[in-house]
Amino acid sequence: MRVLIVDDEKRMTESLIHYLALEGIEGKAAADGLEAKAALGEEAFDALVTDLRMPRLDGLGLLSWIRDEGPQVPVVVISAHGEVRDAVAAMRLGAYDYLVKPFDPEELVIRLNKAVAERRFARRLSAGSRSYEEGARLIGESSAMRDVLNLIERSAPTGANVLLTGESGTGKEVAARLIHERSGREGPFVPINVGAVPENLLESELFGHEKGAFTGAEQRRAGLFETAQGGTIFLDEIGELPLHLQVKLLRAIQEKKIMRLGASKPIPVDARLVAATNRDLEAEVRVGRFREDLYYRLNVIRIRLPPLRERSGDIALLAGYFLGKLSAELGRKVEGMSAEALALLDAYPFPGNVRELENAIERALILAEGPRIEARDLQLGGAGLMPAAAKGSSLGASFHSGAAATAAPADAECFSQPRTLAEIEKEAIVAALRRNRYRREKTAEELGITRRTLLNKIKEYAIEVPGREAED
Repeated sequence: MRVLIVDDEKRMTESLIHYLALEGIEGKAAADGLEAKAALGEEAFDALVTDLRMPRLDGLGLLSWIRDEGPQVPVVVISAHGEVRDAVAAMRLGAYDYLVKPFDPEELVIRLNKAVAERRFARRLSAGSRSYEEGARLIGESSAMRDVLNLIERSAPTGANVLLTGESGTGKEVAARLIHERSGREGPFVPINVGAVPENLLESELFGHEKGAFTGAEQRRAGLFETAQGGTIFLDEIGELPLHLQVKLLRAIQEKKIMRLGASKPIPVDARLVAATNRDLEAEVRVGRFREDLYYRLNVIRIRLPPLRERSGDIALLAGYFLGKLSAELGRKVEGMSAEALALLDAYPFPGNVRELENAIERALILAEGPRIEARDLQLGGAGLMPAAAKGSSLGASFHSGAAATAAPADAECFSQPRTLAEIEKEAIVAALRRNRYRREKTAEELGITRRTLLNKIKEYAIEVPGREAED
């Protein structure tokens, strides 16, 4: 926590700074309201402690300026006079609390902690629907996802700007939330989809506005950069940002200050910036639609979220996660997923990536009539694509939440041509054998069948099993 202490008594500010330091709070002194305004214009503080009677600009004048123009920061007023009218005036101007000198410094610490905690809660609340109650999770054990998670773990604590790239639906916002959660920052996570906000409202949404800045601006409003103070602001679809706002964003990144619409002075901000795009920003730079200097400011750490088709083995893991999550949300109890259903998922290319997979699981849960999801319950690509013969496979395997994959990717053209149950079953067995290096015990365990049943299926389908690799 950083606190600005405003008092013309030097001995008072020095003693308070010393005591706050013992409590792990960083303090900075200002001799009067004018010095405080200058400090607030240059640095970000979590709270402010101010005396009322000071030369040049007194405490009430400082409070008035903070209310009308300054940064939104909780203020604790201290005064040696203790007059009721002073306390009332201070509270009307927005002071959080009021203490009469002499006071116990421990009491000041208690009130500061409370003020800052309430302010942080208010920022989270103001994020409204942007807040996310569950912890962010990136599900996957493929080498591609391990690389992503490793980059997130290494970059999250640094505070460096991060650029997330990848196709739509690959989980860029989830990755941004994970970066925030692992950053140790105490402020809120504040996302905004740049492409979803009308251009004429975007500047006010990002940077805020003063009362009367434009028609309809009936009161001062903090922008998302201020809302994200001490936390992370996530700018999704950054490639949609208009050129004139790219200049203002660049200035905010370079100077760590923002200017509200209609304001005359900048406000310091301390918000970690994470941006995302499914566009090729380098190509956008070449054609002049995206500023090169802004691109390099954003692209300090670049993390590419791979499409689902490049995440071999992750589909079953993701399907299990969504099955557990959505079953609880929808109040549907299912035992799991049949091998045929999982084979169908594993073979489908998923152009909509993880988002499409989640939608497919939700749809199947709603349509499922039995105790588990069958292939007929999946409507990938907009239609039920499994032949009726797929019902009741002799393989008998059941997929449960969190299990490993049980089928290999197949040619996408299989979704326009019906396949027999035997073909699907053989593909599932071959894929599982390859994943387990032809270890029959491991393969049978993954498929949910006995070792003998697996051996009979290998013989029935004439599946070639390398001699040495087939040893258990």
